[in-house]
Amino acid sequence: MRYVNIKTKDNKLRSGYIINETSDFIIIKLKNGYNIGIYKEDIIDIEQKEIYDTKKEEIRNIISKNNKKISIIATGGTILSKIDYRTGGVHMLTNPEELIDLVPDLLNYTEIKNIEIPFSIASEDMLPDNWIEIGKKAVNLLKDNENNGITVLHGTDTMHYTSAALSFIIKNLNKPIALTGSQRSSDRPSSDAFFNLLSSAIYNNSDIAEVSVVMHGSSSDKFAYAHRGTKVRKMHTERRDAFQSINDLPIAKIYPLEKNMEIINNNYVKRNNNDPYLDDKIEKKVALIKVYPGSDPDIVKYYIDKNYRGIVLEGTGFGHVPTNPVKKEYSWIDNIKEGIKNNMVFVIASQTIYGRTNPFVYTNGRLLYDLGVIYSQDMTPEVSLVKLMYSLGHADNYDEVKKIFLSNIAGEINEKSHYEYFNVL
Repeated sequence: MRYVNIKTKDNKLRSGYIINETSDFIIIKLKNGYNIGIYKEDIIDIEQKEIYDTKKEEIRNIISKNNKKISIIATGGTILSKIDYRTGGVHMLTNPEELIDLVPDLLNYTEIKNIEIPFSIASEDMLPDNWIEIGKKAVNLLKDNENNGITVLHGTDTMHYTSAALSFIIKNLNKPIALTGSQRSSDRPSSDAFFNLLSSAIYNNSDIAEVSVVMHGSSSDKFAYAHRGTKVRKMHTERRDAFQSINDLPIAKIYPLEKNMEIINNNYVKRNNNDPYLDDKIEKKVALIKVYPGSDPDIVKYYIDKNYRGIVLEGTGFGHVPTNPVKKEYSWIDNIKEGIKNNMVFVIASQTIYGRTNPFVYTNGRLLYDLGVIYSQDMTPEVSLVKLMYSLGHADNYDEVKKIFLSNIAGEINEKSHYEYFNVL
């Protein structure tokens, strides 16, 4: 890749790597990670400074002065995509070295020791088997004493499912794991890929030993948050600060341009000498069902027929489903009873996202509780789904499943709800 100084008619000098060139314009990657397009008719001089060879082995063997080594597990997503300027569409980068090539300042901070590519898919195509595959790669990398931490490149749509799964299945975590991505492809001027990747590298070199989602903390390039992997959710379709901590404070605030980090939640596991291992026993036959006015409870019968072992009901308010509607066939009670007779475990979470479920405020909550429905405390529906998969993978009888589900494994349950945990910005 060519590194150039370009002088334009307005007497401005711009320097960076050429990432695309057409007959009309040149697009360069600036040092700050942003892209800029320059019309060729406005250029009066181009000086080529050096050739930046992007061969894989050269990228992998660049060692920073600080010797801060991290590893990358690349799974796909927008962060590993770029615009095809011929068609206007977005396509996947062929390898993560191309992404690192677009963010040269990253290599001034850290060494990329290993790059693993178990698969390359959009996050909506992710399966529980993929969580396990990522976990296996991560555990192997965590055992490398020269490796300070791991960054998982992942699509944003289901990143919070994967962060929860890794939090549960990787045991004795000894180093930080960051999941990061981008809302905009890596070669767009407004891309958040560079900012998030550098923020993740800073997190990887911290004293934290938790799985976290590391993404923009505001719409501008001021700071990123490290959100605990079991207390985070994507809350916007396109904003760069789409991820928010739910019913909790983020663990840390990261300032990538200054290359420092501020702890804002002291309740975290610190880097240690544990021997990590993978506990990959999860039950895949678990469903997440959203309850709404007029929802048909007979959908439970479908999952009974499919031999599902668990259902998470995304209920209203404190955790409610219809129990006494005007038309009795819309009551969920009989279908839940039928599921329980077939050894199905029911969990209820709240579609309000924020707050805590409580079966004892209203009568219909007490009815569900008396049937044996498990209330998810302050876990989100998505975390409840992954947690029930994990719980059913480790127990067969209801009492044991309930005990595991209601135990605090990876910071997913807070004993108390705090006022300041709502809508943390």
